[in-house]
Amino acid sequence: MTTYPPNEATLRLPLTQELLGRIADPLFLLSPPLSLASYVCAMLGQHPQMQVLPETHLFLAETMNDWWEIGAQSSFNMAHGLWRAIAELYFGGQTESQIAMAAAWVRRRLPFTTGYILELIAARVYPRMLVEKSPSIVFHAATMQRAIRMFPQARFIHLLQHPHAHGEAVVSAIQDTLARRLPVPQWLRRLACFSATEANEHSQEHAELDPQQAWHTLHSNVCEFLETIPDDRKLLIRAEDVLGSPDVTLSAIVEWLGLQNDLEALDAMKHPERSPFACFGPSGARFGDSPHFLRSPRLPAPAPESARLEAPLSWRADGEGLSPAVQALARRFGYA
Repeated sequence: MTTYPPNEATLRLPLTQELLGRIADPLFLLSPPLSLASYVCAMLGQHPQMQVLPETHLFLAETMNDWWEIGAQSSFNMAHGLWRAIAELYFGGQTESQIAMAAAWVRRRLPFTTGYILELIAARVYPRMLVEKSPSIVFHAATMQRAIRMFPQARFIHLLQHPHAHGEAVVSAIQDTLARRLPVPQWLRRLACFSATEANEHSQEHAELDPQQAWHTLHSNVCEFLETIPDDRKLLIRAEDVLGSPDVTLSAIVEWLGLQNDLEALDAMKHPERSPFACFGPSGARFGDSPHFLRSPRLPAPAPESARLEAPLSWRADGEGLSPAVQALARRFGYA
């Protein structure tokens, strides 16, 4: 637990418990989009000493003004997660009127840093620990560095998924989007064609589709960042282990965090669907997480064993497999 001093602007406000900033140091899940992090994060959030958040994408920017501008230009509803979090935690629910109040709450704080906003939320739920997993954080070193600069005692879980399974999830998400006759969002296009200089969200073509490139680049970003983090504040977890052996894996996580580790807590964590954010929100803030998770938030069954790293890729017609670089990184993570 760390006590963060209020800044100059805060000192002009009444000294409440929230504004004094007494918080439990947050936990960040570092994982590319579509890597089962939505389920793992929601599971952790059901622990009585943790509080899950939807995807806030706060650390895409230094200030809330910049965050707001990025959201206005994004190809997805970037603000929905933060609005839903504020509505739930400050205004007691997620109705249309509560979402409107949450959006106004954010507007009134646009001059502040994004880290200060996360501090306010952490103070709101103290003594529970915030769990934040916005996947946008892993795309650039600067966003992860911003998190540790704002919260120098934060902890990090590097969440993995087999490169075959992750690639298949990306392809499936694209196919589902096209089947619904919707444009493929830019972030999803980028996952599928990471080497492309531009991703046209309105294009129906994906000839260069090869999501293994994104898997390698984003996990390499996380590895490079975590080299700067002390060993006792970082943990490597495979999503397959969470789904296949939840008691063992979840127990190891909460033991590492120094939190309550009993059967009641572990049972609660097997129900991600109980999170207040494990569903679609009202029309003003529908999202804040993966649509697949929002449609089906119950703990999925363990996936069948993934193909060996040398096997041909299901999304390629040329019979090619994973690149040598991807295979090497996957083996470093314990995949075969």
